[in-house]
Amino acid sequence: MKKSFHIIGLGRVGQTFATVIPQSGRWRLACAVSRSGGGVREDHAVCPIVPRIGLLPRADAVLVCTPDNAIEEAAAELARLPWLSAQTLVVHFSGAKTIGALNAVVKCGATIGSLHPVFAFADVAQSVRLLRGNLCALEADGAAAMAVLRDLADAAGLRAFEIPSAQKARYHAALSAASNFSVTLAAFAQDLLRPLNLPEPLARDLVCNLLRQSVDNLSRLPPVQALTGPVVRGDDSTVAAHLAALSGDERQLYRMFALSTLALAAPRLGAEAQEALRSVLAGGGPL
Repeated sequence: MKKSFHIIGLGRVGQTFATVIPQSGRWRLACAVSRSGGGVREDHAVCPIVPRIGLLPRADAVLVCTPDNAIEEAAAELARLPWLSAQTLVVHFSGAKTIGALNAVVKCGATIGSLHPVFAFADVAQSVRLLRGNLCALEADGAAAMAVLRDLADAAGLRAFEIPSAQKARYHAALSAASNFSVTLAAFAQDLLRPLNLPEPLARDLVCNLLRQSVDNLSRLPPVQALTGPVVRGDDSTVAAHLAALSGDERQLYRMFALSTLALAAPRLGAEAQEALRSVLAGGGPL
């Protein structure tokens, strides 16, 4: 017999999981909560839509796919449902919040968990097509909850791993750094090309092609081995030429990135090369 689940929140994440989990044949989407009245994409999944959490019938799991700042409010509303029990798993999808955001339902006997897909949900149709095979982090309040959580992850085609609640913020900081800071770095590199008056698509391709190659290298090698460029080669004259070509604000950002790169590259550089690079970077002004 199929297990049943509800979805609270029909944004991109909610619509995606409302579609992919039932495709496993093990879970049935029973109901969804959408205060705006929006529904699941008709070409992917169909289910009853209700405007309030209080109208949800009994189910084996409830997936809270709201924005982070609405999770605790949703948990408080769920806690008023009369059918919650130890056999009910309530799950949120936040990468930043711990399962503690769902504590309101624990008082009613329900178990809690968190499933964070390491995936960018930019478009529902694309997410449905590409989600399978990606990683997801699991956090639960016990072995029974973790078993159900793993079954949900498997039904969605995700590769799951467990993380401790105490390290949730550090985990999310790492992912944010990888995703967000790489975009900031790409924007910085494209800005450096602006005085060349290259067509914008060409400037974007120059930067993105190198980023892809670096990511491909990182998928096969440790960062210190994947590193290329003048810093890891000890080419202090090249770094000096870079600094000379940049404006004051650009130079400060370049120096910040270069110093971090130098620290990473240290095992591949001799002491003399490291000192020469530090001297060049320090010459650009106060650190």
